[in-house]
Amino acid sequence: MCTQRPSSFCVLFSYCDYNLSEADRVNKFEQACKNNDILEIGRLMTASHESCSKDYECSCASMDNLVEECLSAGALGARLTGAGWGGCAVALIDNTNHIYLGKKVLFNTEPSAGISASFL
Repeated sequence: MCTQRPSSFCVLFSYCDYNLSEADRVNKFEQACKNNDILEIGRLMTASHESCSKDYECSCASMDNLVEECLSAGALGARLTGAGWGGCAVALIDNTNHIYLGKKVLFNTEPSAGISASFL
């Protein structure tokens, strides 16, 4: 395949790199959860989004902008969620730091408390 279409190999390599690095992030995320390391959890979420966007190419400009807005407003981490290519983002915020993104936030939740509809 390399001699036929070298550019195709680069894309496949990028996708494989995403999968390997995401598996590593999942393991690190699990350890960060066990250690209650909220800053590392946020860092890993953001790194995952960046890899989704750049390596796997499953994000879009509006989702990248929303993630960046969350981070700029004080989120500890943010990433797209679901299948990608638009849709939803999840952000990790400190419960003492309320961030405002206009009406882009559709709901918020607390651990084990369910989901409540609100605009922040």
